[in-house]
Amino acid sequence: MWLEITLIGFIIALIVFFIFWIVHEGTRWQKHPQLGIFARIIQVSPKRTFLIFLFLTILLIPLALLVMTGLWVDGINAGITPAKSDVVNVMLFTLLVMAGALPVMWGSFRTWRQSARAEAEMKVRPTEM
Repeated sequence: MWLEITLIGFIIALIVFFIFWIVHEGTRWQKHPQLGIFARIIQVSPKRTFLIFLFLTILLIPLALLVMTGLWVDGINAGITPAKSDVVNVMLFTLLVMAGALPVMWGSFRTWRQSARAEAEMKVRPTEM
């Protein structure tokens, strides 16, 4: 029971991350009937894009630990101890998710950093082009 409850939060966070990843580039998504709201939220600025991806990436770690805790609690309530392979499978799945989430977050950080540099450069030399 606890595994399913904790899995709900993890899957929702994963789906939201995936939706934001799909729509974070391209203005054509802003007119999409269902995904348009996500596109309008994330495409406001590179800073907001990075902060959303940072928040979701950090959120995935405790949610994955909750999934592992739910697996343990269900095993203990059933009178059996969870096998080491179950714990390893959850940890490997978490590592796989992080391997996909970290490059997306890092790429959005680099985009934000470059836009901040360009903006600062324009403030220093606004007339030179």
